This record gives sequence, C-alpha cells and structure tokens, in this order.
Amino acid sequence: MAEALREPTRGKGETRQRLLLTALHLYAEEGLDAVSLRRISADAGSRNSAAMHYHFSNKLGVIQALVELIADELASQAKQIREREGEASDLRTAFRNTLRPLAELPQRQAWGSDAIRFLSRVLSENNADIAAVVNPVYEPFWRRVDNRLALLLPEIPDEVRRLRLMFMSVNVFHGIAEVASLSHTPLGDLSHIDDNTLLDHLVDFLIGGLKANTDK
Repeated sequence: MAEALREPTRGKGETRQRLLLTALHLYAEEGLDAVSLRRISADAGSRNSAAMHYHFSNKLGVIQALVELIADELASQAKQIREREGEASDLRTAFRNTLRPLAELPQRQAWGSDAIRFLSRVLSENNADIAAVVNPVYEPFWRRVDNRLALLLPEIPDEVRRLRLMFMSVNVFHGIAEVASLSHTPLGDLSHIDDNTLLDHLVDFLIGGLKANTDK
C-alpha cells in the first residue's frame, strides 16, 4: 500500500488524496502526535514539503478531512443496507446492520484497516480541539442510532441509554481495530473465528451491556 501511495498523480485532487491516505496510514500505525505534516509529505513522495499545509492548513485540517472521508464511506454503505433490507424491527438486527459498514470496511477499501485503527486512536484522544472537528461529522450518525434505540428500548432512560451508547462506541472501534491481535491473546489463539461469528459475538456483548439491569 505504501508503494501505491507514491505513484505519480495527474492533478491536485489526486495529490490531495495521496497525501490524505498517507496520513491515514501513518496516524493508524504511529499515532496522531508521532507524525508531522512534513513526514507525511515526504512519505507520500511529495517534493514540496509544504504540500500538507497547502491542502489542509494544519493537523486538525488533516484529521477533519480523514474523518469526513471515512464517514462518507460508512454512510454510503449504511444507506445501501437500509435500501436493501429496510429498517430493522428487532434490536439484534439493528445492531448488526449498524456495525456492518465498519466491520466490512477492510474488505471494501484498501485503506479500511487503517481507517478503523485511526478512528480508534482519535477516540482515545482527550483533546477538545480534535473533538470539535470530529463530533460534528459523526453526530448525525450517533443521533440516528440513539433515536432508533429509543424506539426499540423505551424502558431505558434517555441519559442511561446515551451514556451506555458512548461506552459502546469505544468498545466497537477498539474491538474491531484489534481483531488482528486475536492470534496472541493471553487466553490463546482466537484468530480462527470467522468474521461473521466475531460480529455476532460483538453484537451479543454490546446488547448485554446496553440492556444490563433493565429487567429488574
């Protein structure tokens, strides 16, 4: 993938995309603080060390462009699922359909695995500036999920549901991002489990957390 990102481009749009995907890969591998804009330009094969500043202004501009790129891809896939299958009427299907665009991203895009690890790192950042560029992009998605869960689980108070949903979001991104590490867990090699089964287990885990103590 790194070699592909260094292929010559024909226009500003292609140059911007190459820089963006290089940033995505480096941020996913090394973290947001470890990578400079100059490093991204160099790894993308740009002869202009100021190319990143030209296209994105600063690091926050890069992060915003990345979250928008990923959000657009996830929204497109989610829309296709809704158009094919309609809105899920049960909680399990609703959860599964919500997670599928993210879980299947590595199969749809060459940069999918990098995107998931990047989002996992972004969610770990306790940084108001980063939150200010990320939250507006993903707020419509989370609002739609929250509204759907409110219909399916009316017995859970709004504040409790939303708090648990935010806990779940962290588990989702970190869990999917670390699937590769299942080959060397403290409890042995779990990497033989197929993707559909892993998704089923993740859905069970999340539903259990969301509904905890609601039957009392």
